[in-house]
Amino acid sequence: MKNIITNGLFALFALMILTSCEKEETLNANLDVIDERIIAKTAIDEWLDDNFLTPYNIETKYKFDRFELDLDKNITPPIESQVIPAMEMVRDVWIKPYEAVGGPTFIKKISPKQFVLAGSAEWNDNGTITLGTAEGGRKIVLYVINEFDKTNRANVEQMMQTIQHEYAHILNQTIDYPTDYQTISRGGYVANWTQETLASGRALGFITQYARSAPGEDFAEMVANMLMMGRVKFNGIVNSIGVDGQTKIRKKEQAVVDYYKTAFNIDFYALQTEVQDALANISQPVLHSMFGFGAGYTTLYSNPLTDPNQSTEFLSLWNTARSSMAAGGFILKDMLMTFKANNILTLRYSFTNATGATTYYGDADYTFTKNANGIATFALLATQPVGTTYSNMGVINSRMTGVNNYFRNNQFRLDWINNIMPGEIGEVGSLGAFFKVSDPTSYFYGVLGQ
Repeated sequence: MKNIITNGLFALFALMILTSCEKEETLNANLDVIDERIIAKTAIDEWLDDNFLTPYNIETKYKFDRFELDLDKNITPPIESQVIPAMEMVRDVWIKPYEAVGGPTFIKKISPKQFVLAGSAEWNDNGTITLGTAEGGRKIVLYVINEFDKTNRANVEQMMQTIQHEYAHILNQTIDYPTDYQTISRGGYVANWTQETLASGRALGFITQYARSAPGEDFAEMVANMLMMGRVKFNGIVNSIGVDGQTKIRKKEQAVVDYYKTAFNIDFYALQTEVQDALANISQPVLHSMFGFGAGYTTLYSNPLTDPNQSTEFLSLWNTARSSMAAGGFILKDMLMTFKANNILTLRYSFTNATGATTYYGDADYTFTKNANGIATFALLATQPVGTTYSNMGVINSRMTGVNNYFRNNQFRLDWINNIMPGEIGEVGSLGAFFKVSDPTSYFYGVLGQ
């Protein structure tokens, strides 16, 4: 053994001598080909570095790399001009809301480290398409980049729904969601979720069809839909579901809220508001699609005497009614519209006796209709029967004639009134208005609620 080692050392020493004596020769290779692979950074690369890589250590891969995607699928590369607009929305609708509520380091601590962009969708064998995937909490793939339009709210919502869903998975990999979440809809999860209808899923307590695929997907779908719908739209949908489904979804909602608070000290509803504010910067949600039973907003409260900037015509009619009520020994206070199932609207006036000691209510039911363009009409159905708690409409009807006729004899366009009265858009407490179609300067508005 000793001789072998000695001889080996001698051989190595001899090799070193021979190598050192060789003349330096030019490498027989085309280095230009290798040098061409070192591509200078473009303006897109620099923007991505400034907005993602440097502050968050998140890489964005947009130059087509087939090995980052499913090799069995036909997927097109992203159009480069689409990269910055898409990633601007990722920054503004995903990152900034989490920073606003969770603190400036939240995304830095918990985030995917790579986004991969693909131009087209990934089509699946069951006829569905994949809009995004998350791998091990490290990488998110975003598809359909070539069709993205950052000025189109529906486009933005679709992409951000994917990111919010996948990020929920990443958060769950950091701290798992509660195990008892799986028991809320026990027995409702199915492998062939694509064959199930949305209505049947919601009746069982699932916010989407895909939520039925597995408990983890259910949780991520709840997070994504609550954030992207906002409280108004989400509540409108949930309130229109049957009792069993509604109860289960409310339990899941509370589980999500509790999880965010316990695991990350994040107020989920505050996060939801931040996301909705970011979406409102793209375009305002269409009010008439969020108004009415099962759609979101179900009430409108107005106190024309104290509300600033009611239209001249409506305020004049209201003041005439107040004078007539005062002549009868009453003080007219305010009104509340409640939108119910089957296109029923209950209009309630509240008023007091002359001293203000006793409050009375007068209710009348209307048929409320609106078309696809948000044009609404009110048709009197009936006043509340005499002898009921809210039967006073018959007593005050003649004194409210001008206001009543204003509602009954006009068509109205539903819209926000933030151009006249600044305020939030799309959340409870927003201001909505009914503008006369024949005269847009004539309107009444109020605080929207649920």
